[in-house]
Amino acid sequence: MYTFKPFVFVVHKGHGPERPKARSGHRIACDHRNLYSYGGFNPCVSDSDMVNDPTWNASKPLFKELWRFNLASEQWKRLPGQENMPNELASNAVVLRDNALIVYGGTGVPFGESCSNQLYVCNLENGSIRIMPAWGELPEPQYGQALVSFGPYIYTMGGTTGYDYTCDIHKFDLRTHRWEMIYARSGRDESEPLGRYRHELAFDGRLIYVFGGGTSTEVFGFSEIPTFDLWTNSWKMLSTYGDNDGTMVPEARRCHGCVQHKDEKTGVTSVFISGGYDGDWVFSDVWRLDLSTRRWTLLRECILPSPVYFHSAALTPEGRMYIFGGIVKVNNELFQVQRTNAVYSAWLTIPKLSEICWQALNHYYPNLRNMSPRKLLRIGIPLRFVQRFDSNDL
Repeated sequence: MYTFKPFVFVVHKGHGPERPKARSGHRIACDHRNLYSYGGFNPCVSDSDMVNDPTWNASKPLFKELWRFNLASEQWKRLPGQENMPNELASNAVVLRDNALIVYGGTGVPFGESCSNQLYVCNLENGSIRIMPAWGELPEPQYGQALVSFGPYIYTMGGTTGYDYTCDIHKFDLRTHRWEMIYARSGRDESEPLGRYRHELAFDGRLIYVFGGGTSTEVFGFSEIPTFDLWTNSWKMLSTYGDNDGTMVPEARRCHGCVQHKDEKTGVTSVFISGGYDGDWVFSDVWRLDLSTRRWTLLRECILPSPVYFHSAALTPEGRMYIFGGIVKVNNELFQVQRTNAVYSAWLTIPKLSEICWQALNHYYPNLRNMSPRKLLRIGIPLRFVQRFDSNDL
């Protein structure tokens, strides 16, 4: 029997003739219809499993791949045209705008030996990829950066060359294609955060919030959140408040997932972090931070199926968080890990009743994915839900 359960993870098996190999260091994004996965790394893939894949043979152990996972049919599709993808395919940063995935930075193998400061635009219908022209004060080639998108701008913060770690902030104007440095670390400001990589960002229209991250030897915590004020071009540290007795906050980590959600009814914006790694421990917890009160809440029922890091998380417009891939513990053994290609999701809000009905309908009638759009409309399914299916999957 179908039961709607918020904050409970569901594992998605995936259907169809193809699916991506297990990976880490990739990035995902979601819209109403699909999850998109870019790049990734796996040094443990057997060549015998990829003998008929010339792209893998040229790029291994990195994946020159852009995948699409339809959220309604739960079917994977590898998009064509990845021959033009760059060689820097691990620890990129991505943002989804309209029907394009904008990819920035990243590294090849060995990590740090080649890094990127190029912006690439991936067409999510046909898989074509092009370099976005750029001029001005270009950031240094790095990997492990994080991006936020607001209006006509993309902001990038932090990253590493493999040796040095920064907290510099650059702004890219999508109209003029001009890069501008808006903050360079000086070391003289006590509010300035330490350089880092594999952190995550949130944004409220004025402040950029920096969540966790680290270097090769340290990780950063969450009792204070470094924030950059775009109105004053300055850093400040914001104290947060803990769960339970006020002292409980997430443990320091890097390589975690992070999504941002705004409740349409209350207007409250929350940030959710999931999993991650502190150099010794792999986490399976999910935490919520209310940006208005800056109070952390441990979602005690929302536990990842396995402790995981170097995964990627994304949120649908309806409020469902999807997680794909990463490095997971094996049988909860401390030092045994492997990469995964698992997809799982959890609702972070109570969506509209029509959305819950749509989930129930797919649960009871899984063959809907095999019907034509015309037949789906004829049996009374609203057009906006029929359009959730990829036409290529019907």
